[in-house]
Amino acid sequence: MAKKLIFAYVLMLVIGIIALSPALTLAKGPFNLKAVTFLPKNNSFCDAFFMFKKELEKRAKGDLLINYAGGPEAIPSFEQIEAVTNGMVDLVLLPAAYYVPQLPVANAIKLSTLMPWEERKRGAYDFLNRLHQKKLNVYYLGRFSPGIKFHLYLNRKIDRPRLTGMKIRVTPIYKGVVQALGGIPVTIAPGEVYTALERGVVDGYGWPSVKISDFGWHEVTKYIIDPGFYQVDVGILVNLNTWNKLSPELRQIMIDTAKQVEHRAADHYARLIKEEREFITSKGVKVINFCPEDEKEYLRVAYKAGWDEVLKKSPELGAQYKGLLGQ
Repeated sequence: MAKKLIFAYVLMLVIGIIALSPALTLAKGPFNLKAVTFLPKNNSFCDAFFMFKKELEKRAKGDLLINYAGGPEAIPSFEQIEAVTNGMVDLVLLPAAYYVPQLPVANAIKLSTLMPWEERKRGAYDFLNRLHQKKLNVYYLGRFSPGIKFHLYLNRKIDRPRLTGMKIRVTPIYKGVVQALGGIPVTIAPGEVYTALERGVVDGYGWPSVKISDFGWHEVTKYIIDPGFYQVDVGILVNLNTWNKLSPELRQIMIDTAKQVEHRAADHYARLIKEEREFITSKGVKVINFCPEDEKEYLRVAYKAGWDEVLKKSPELGAQYKGLLGQ
């Protein structure tokens, strides 16, 4: 009798350990995902994240929740990739530019001329997702800033795509473009750009097609060059261990939600871009349009500079991704 009782106790103990072990079971919910964003909550680049959060929780019907822990005030932006890789947080909204040192080919995500759903059809998304899982221990849900391009904003009018002798405030994203056009790259923190423009320390800057008005930069900007180039590469990453703990049903809900929000985000940002352009031009910012030949050359130089950088640091993977994009 004693042996039977001991055996029953041990059996119950083993079953209990298995049931409580996250490594051996799939979570069925309710499941809370701790999340951070690279910018503060009210920044427009976070809009798609909160669209995703709202729609995901609606579809999951209480089985999956996103616990928003904050922006860079919670975890500094450039430390968030390590936080999600190591499981300090479960999910982040983060530009690929912020983790290029860890995954050099991610520098090519900005070079896509396609929308996210087109990248999925061509296999480009699956290619990136596999690399994110292998190299970063994260599941790449996709890009949530579709259609937002970068522009050069100037205080000196140019008629040809040349920036010879002009000092342009840059980030690593488009530093190569400025150099290829003959400009002089200058690194200045966003909070110092207004004064630098006002005092003539720089002749211009690069920035996406939305929200220079948030900084008031339109007040000290005379021109914007059309067309834009590249795309903002803000994506959602999920810690791979967390992802693997979710039930197949919850994973599919996340994937389906991401696909839907990609389209909604494209419409949302298209509206913001239109509103921003109307606002800054009403305040006196003029648009520079090149002739067709020069416009073609401008874009050729911009994309060549981008791909040269990618292929130099990640030749094999960069070439594969470029092929998937049809470039």
